[in-house]
Amino acid sequence: MKKKLLPAFKYLLFLLAGIAIIYYLFKAYYTPAFIQDLKSVSIFWVLISTIAVTIANIFRTLRWQLMITPLEYRKPKFIQVFNALMVGYLVNLALPRAGELARCAFLAKKEKMNTVSLIGSVIAERIFDLLMLILIVFISIFLYADIISSFLKPINFALILNNNLPLLILLSICFTLFIFLFLKLSKAKNPFFLKIIGLLMKLKDGLLSVKDIKQPKLFMLYTFLIWFFYLLATYLGFMMLKETSNLDFSTSILTLVAGSFGMIAPIQGGIGAYHFMVSQCLVLLGIGGTAALVYATILHASQTITVVVLGFLALMPKIGKKQ
Repeated sequence: MKKKLLPAFKYLLFLLAGIAIIYYLFKAYYTPAFIQDLKSVSIFWVLISTIAVTIANIFRTLRWQLMITPLEYRKPKFIQVFNALMVGYLVNLALPRAGELARCAFLAKKEKMNTVSLIGSVIAERIFDLLMLILIVFISIFLYADIISSFLKPINFALILNNNLPLLILLSICFTLFIFLFLKLSKAKNPFFLKIIGLLMKLKDGLLSVKDIKQPKLFMLYTFLIWFFYLLATYLGFMMLKETSNLDFSTSILTLVAGSFGMIAPIQGGIGAYHFMVSQCLVLLGIGGTAALVYATILHASQTITVVVLGFLALMPKIGKKQ
């Protein structure tokens, strides 16, 4: 019973943390102008921004499809791969990080593929996304070094490191013990160990699927286009408000970085964390707090609604059966 309650308590705690952040932001930035800004939002630009995100997801689907093909020696149907992606995003709204497993399980069932290999391909995919995010972070640092340094200046990194030193030592000891047990069990040829090794080999196949891709240039192009359309969606979102419409394309780079870190937080759908990171980023760029909060709220809401609609459509039997 306790084992079942612990994950539920953890997810509830993260959700409450997100709600608390939302409460803090509205308490800090809510003014009568919030309603006026909300009414002045251009629905046209919200829709255009949402379409840009959807196009990014289409390229993400094509890239994943490219990665899967070498694993199963056949190309999975585009609609099934896209549906799996949307189901994964939908699950993430309720259970952070569980969406990656859900989309692999969904596609494995629909296309009769190996779930573990698909998980490996998703991990490989995320590694490339992380590299792209790091690249964009470095571009942001180059473009906005003064703003970022002023934001990080109050943070005492030495104190944080000292406070977490015992934890780092403990993790190092655990890792050493794990390696020792791994080597010992490998020599003993333990049946359970051999089963784990089999799963790890399938996971490895998924991770190394990138090297077997027949069109590596196309893979890199899809990766570039995914992040370009994320940037474009962020920039087009600026047009929905008068206060943010004067921001140029380069500011969308910093805003995307802030939003990405907000979505990485283990909170359902990035609720609160996304709003905080994006609104604070816009405030640093000189946008008023109220307008910054409206921008973050509308952009997050539009993308969440899109995920909910497409995710539930993917779960509908008639949609899922389309070739």
